[in-house]
Amino acid sequence: MTPSFETSVVIVTFNSEDDIAACLDQLAGGEGLEIVVVDNASSDSTPEMLRRFEQRGAIDVLVLSESNDGFAKAVNAGIRASHGRDVFLLNPDAQIDGASVVRLREAARNDPRIGIIAPLVESGPTVAVMAAGRQPTLWPLFTHFSGLARAFPRWRALRGRHLYMGHHSSVEQDVEWVSGCALYVTEPALSTVGLLSERWFMYGEDIEFAHRVSLAGYRVVVTPSVKATHLIGSSVNKAGGKVSTMWAVNTYDYYVREFHAGPVRRFVWRGIFSGGLLSRALLFRLRGMKARSLREEYDARAERFENFAGAVWKKGTPRD
Repeated sequence: MTPSFETSVVIVTFNSEDDIAACLDQLAGGEGLEIVVVDNASSDSTPEMLRRFEQRGAIDVLVLSESNDGFAKAVNAGIRASHGRDVFLLNPDAQIDGASVVRLREAARNDPRIGIIAPLVESGPTVAVMAAGRQPTLWPLFTHFSGLARAFPRWRALRGRHLYMGHHSSVEQDVEWVSGCALYVTEPALSTVGLLSERWFMYGEDIEFAHRVSLAGYRVVVTPSVKATHLIGSSVNKAGGKVSTMWAVNTYDYYVREFHAGPVRRFVWRGIFSGGLLSRALLFRLRGMKARSLREEYDARAERFENFAGAVWKKGTPRD
C-alpha cells in the first residue's frame, strides 16, 4: 500500500554531490513529507549518493534519468511520480527544514485562495533583492533598472521586477512571481493549471507557472515567517555552457510570448534590460579599478552582466 503523504518535496539534481546531503538532512523529520528526487543524468557521484539515501529511507521516490532534458521536464516527471496532495519544489543547493515546509502547508491550507506560497529566500548579504516580485513587463522592468524601485520602495506603483530585502521582507505579501528554487504549490492550483511549461531548458518556467496560477484566480504569496537559504549560481556553474545566459534569453522569450509583444515593445524591453545591466557592469568595472585586490572578482561580475545584456540581442531570439 502506498503511504499517505500530505506534501511531496520534488528535488531535481545535476552534479549536486556537494549540496544534496545537506538539503536532504534539513528535510528530515518533516511530518507528512514525501521526498522525490529526479536526477538529470549527473556525471559525478550524485546518483550513487542518491541510491544510498534511498536505501537509508531519506528518499521515498528516486528517478534516475538517462539524459538531461532540463529542469521543467525533470520537475514534471517528479510530480507525476509523487503521491502527495501538495507539491513543494526545492533546489538541491537550497536548504529549508522539514518543519518549515509543514508551516508553509498549514498557511496554504488556512487560506484556500492561496495557490503558491514561498518562504523568504536568503542568499547572503551581497544579494539585495528577493526571489519574488512583479512580472517582467515594461514598467516593472524600467522601475527596477532605473533605480526608481529602490529609491521609492514604499510606492507600490514603482515596485519593480524584484522586491528589495531591506524594504519588503518583513511582511507577508502577494506577488506576481516567486523563484522555483523553493516554491509550494497547492493541489487545487496544480489541478487547475497543470504542470510546468517545458518550453525552456532552465529558467522562465517559474514566472510562467506563477502567472498561470494568478490568472486562475489564486494568490501567489511570499511569507517571511518561513525562511530558506539558496546558494545563487551553484546550479548554473555546474551546468556550464549556454546556461550562463539562459536566464536573460528565456526571460525575454517569456515576455514576448506571454504578453504578445510586437516589434516596438520588443525593442524597448531589450533596451531597458540591456541598458540596466550594462550600467551595473560599468559600476563593477569602476569598483575594480579602485579596489585592485578585488578587481578580478568585480571584473567577473561585470562580464556576467555584459553577457546577459548582449544575449537578448542575438539573432533568433526569441525562438519561433
